[in-house]
Amino acid sequence: MSTTKNVSIVFYKGTGTLAEKLIRMWTKSPFSHCEFRRSDGLYHSNDRFRFISRTQEMHLDQSDWEICDISLPSEIVDRVERRQIRKNGTKYDWMGIVFSQVFRLGIHDKKRWFCSKSNADDLLYAYRLMKRVGKSEYRSFIEELSLIADIPIQNFSPEKLYQTVKKIAS
Repeated sequence: MSTTKNVSIVFYKGTGTLAEKLIRMWTKSPFSHCEFRRSDGLYHSNDRFRFISRTQEMHLDQSDWEICDISLPSEIVDRVERRQIRKNGTKYDWMGIVFSQVFRLGIHDKKRWFCSKSNADDLLYAYRLMKRVGKSEYRSFIEELSLIADIPIQNFSPEKLYQTVKKIAS
């Protein structure tokens, strides 16, 4: 049996900026942003102020964030986290925000990210790795993450990702 590592998807529900309030209003959600907390304690997502993918240290005010913990096989987490580093520096997917989130047409840039799309992509990558490797000890993890595979990543808002991850984390 492989060992596991814990990661989290954390969802911002603090006061936020005017743009974050508009996101909440549009999505009818308390959440305007999300981050992938890695096993090393760093956070990966698109910076919500600079609109670029990055991995960095963050200090969260627990009252401003909802935390959903997920346990995954160590070797899968290691590969996801290496891939996140390769995402660093990529630009924001404005096309995806407009044509997948606002107009819901599913159109997006496959090489650019917004927070929930990037976090869903990381979980989908873990799911696909485990399916491809096919170890029997991955079966329960694959079943849990299959919820991510049911929705195109560009269609995840922070709220939709929260609802999906809550089912995985429970």
